[in-house]
Amino acid sequence: MTGLVISLDQIQYFLLMFVRVITMLALLPIFGASYIPVQIKAAFGLLLTSVLFSVQLAAGLPEFPGTFSLALFFMLVVKEALVGLAVGFASSFLFTAVQFAGRMVDTEMGFGFVEVVDPFTEEQVTVLSQFQVILFTILFLLINGHYFMLITVQRSFDLIPLFSAVFPTGPMTEHITGMVANVFILGFKLAAPVFVTLFLTQMALGIVARTVPQMNIFFVGLPLKIFVGILTMLIVLPMLASLFRRMAEWIIQDIWKLLYMMSG
Repeated sequence: MTGLVISLDQIQYFLLMFVRVITMLALLPIFGASYIPVQIKAAFGLLLTSVLFSVQLAAGLPEFPGTFSLALFFMLVVKEALVGLAVGFASSFLFTAVQFAGRMVDTEMGFGFVEVVDPFTEEQVTVLSQFQVILFTILFLLINGHYFMLITVQRSFDLIPLFSAVFPTGPMTEHITGMVANVFILGFKLAAPVFVTLFLTQMALGIVARTVPQMNIFFVGLPLKIFVGILTMLIVLPMLASLFRRMAEWIIQDIWKLLYMMSG
């Protein structure tokens, strides 16, 4: 009976793959949510790494760059962690734009002073932004966005094999800066229908306040803006869902571009 033989090189490869996988999972939407226990994240990361490692082992592991040393191994760990951080950070922009849009609308509706704890980030967020995050998380699952995230982890090893990642400072900085700018653009697009309606409502209330000074505009305007804002959101929700789907496609394209940049 032949026992299972595991070489030291295979252990090193497995640890490096685990570093990249667990770093990505810590930042990916849904998989990196803070309400998921750390033990489950670590177990899922080990399981996913085991599957990917078996595939890489069958295809042939790349040659270790140079003579093994703790300093070299530490540098390789940092390198793989940077790959995972870059991909995970880029994928988190999607729901950052959703939260930004919700906060804009909440501020205009008068809900800006009402905050709750976001289970994804454990930060204080407004009510409507949290509602939008939950709503679009469900939509993200319906369009199989979580499958794409897992495919991204797998494809990263095809495009960027171990030890071969490069970080072109200029193009990566320009690309990530553009993605950060797109967060604000996408947030404005998501908030535009409701925000513009509330702005026009505010202008109408201002005209009424000038023509009927006896009316308490604050007493009338606050519930009116809440009613108009919620009604407008319900009306434009199908359009926002379609926009979110296109946003997810844009983020996916940006992540692929980032992977190709790091592939050299």
